[in-house]
Amino acid sequence: MAEKAKTKKEDAIKKEESKIVAKEETEKKVEAKKEVKKEEIKKEEVKKIKDKKKYIPYVKKENKKKSKEAFELMKKLKLKKKHPVFRGRFGKKNIRRKSIAKWDKWRLPQGIDLDKGREHGRQPRIGYRSQKEIRGVHPSGYKEFLVCNFNDLKNIDVNTQAIRFSATIGKRKKNELVKKANEMGAWILN
Repeated sequence: MAEKAKTKKEDAIKKEESKIVAKEETEKKVEAKKEVKKEEIKKEEVKKIKDKKKYIPYVKKENKKKSKEAFELMKKLKLKKKHPVFRGRFGKKNIRRKSIAKWDKWRLPQGIDLDKGREHGRQPRIGYRSQKEIRGVHPSGYKEFLVCNFNDLKNIDVNTQAIRFSATIGKRKKNELVKKANEMGAWILN
């Protein structure tokens, strides 16, 4: 009987030891999973940081008060007489109809368009033209100046010219140009 009691005690001890070992193994597995998750989280954070570096926010343009010259030109533009739009109704009558979108706007008369017969419509004339000082002026009162790089930015007259950035400029370079233009106090159109 003593032997049976000993074996029972030994069995109980072995079971407890096996339970302890199993618990330790499960804890190790859980810790390993946590470490894997931490590594994944770190990788995701690194990716987010890289993505943040890729994302470049736009620098806000700061258009300050207009110069006197620009303000006067803007007033003159508003006072400019409105004329009817001349769409270029000239040339062969049967081809150039308003119903065809292509011919419902000004076209430079070339070649066969230069028929001078009365049946072919009126000949284009110089027509209505604005004053020389207003011609080619943006409604803001400034003359547009296309900027592609820093050298172009140096050639700007801040009082009479406004900046229009080229569409081919990237975001990073455009931000740098906008900062520089803000420092100069130049008017930015786009």
